[in-house]
Amino acid sequence: MKTLPLLSTLALTLGLGFLPALAQATPAPPPPAHRMGPRLQLTEAQKAGIRDLRLKHRERIAAAQKTAQEARKAFAEAARKPETAKADLQVLHRALADQAFELRMAQRALRLEIRALLTPEQREQAARMEGRMEARMHGRMQEQRMGRRGGWMDDNLGH
Repeated sequence: MKTLPLLSTLALTLGLGFLPALAQATPAPPPPAHRMGPRLQLTEAQKAGIRDLRLKHRERIAAAQKTAQEARKAFAEAARKPETAKADLQVLHRALADQAFELRMAQRALRLEIRALLTPEQREQAARMEGRMEARMHGRMQEQRMGRRGGWMDDNLGH
């Protein structure tokens, strides 16, 4: 019976060893036209336009995401160290906020260009869908803050 977990672990380890090779050999697929496509009943021309816009903005958004992630990591590492001066944390936090803002602006530029391709009815439907999505996300964040979903409070307070 003990050989089954060992064999599973070995198979998983060997299987995961090939993932980097597969990732390098396979070109990245084109981005989807739009996540809301089926609900908005996009035309083929709109789908193609959105796909082109996503490709156009892909590098800028990816670079902004990477820079924002690095800024978050630098701030978190410095904040964990008791010897880090408040002024240093303030500089890192300002850099983090600036990078997060740049990411939001890159995402906003794409979103505005996509909206320009939509009909007034599609824009209205998309706005309603985004509102529902934001409300759900806000509810999840509230639950985590209250400790109902095993959020950071539970992890850090020993619950």
